Amino acid sequence: MGAFSRNKGARCERELCALLRDNLGGDFSRNLKQYQKAQEGDIEQLVGPYLVESKSHATLNLKSWWGQIVAAASRHELRPLPCLAYKVPRKGWRFRVPIPQAWESGHQWGRELTYTMDLSPDGFFLIVREHKG
Repeated sequence: MGAFSRNKGARCERELCALLRDNLGGDFSRNLKQYQKAQEGDIEQLVGPYLVESKSHATLNLKSWWGQIVAAASRHELRPLPCLAYKVPRKGWRFRVPIPQAWESGHQWGRELTYTMDLSPDGFFLIVREHKG
């Protein structure tokens, strides 16, 4: 990955951390270990029950990105739910999370992109605030 891509990714992660802090409170920071170890989320802390991966790219590659965060969540010691936070140019942030019934089925198909929900930031913040953990 080149310096431009790393810098763009870091800006995206910092922006997402600020968005999370402003809307959920708490302390959210970039996961700096992600560059040393593969399959880590981009945000150091869990966001409610979610391990978050962030992306900012003009061309959406949701299937690949979703596979990346599902793999990271499955390797995490706390077994969090995956969350893909992605910024669409000139449109803003979106959050993709698993449909609870599909994820809780325990079947492999429940981990596929088809069985996810695409949420606005306000929808995602509502789910996190209402999460009973």
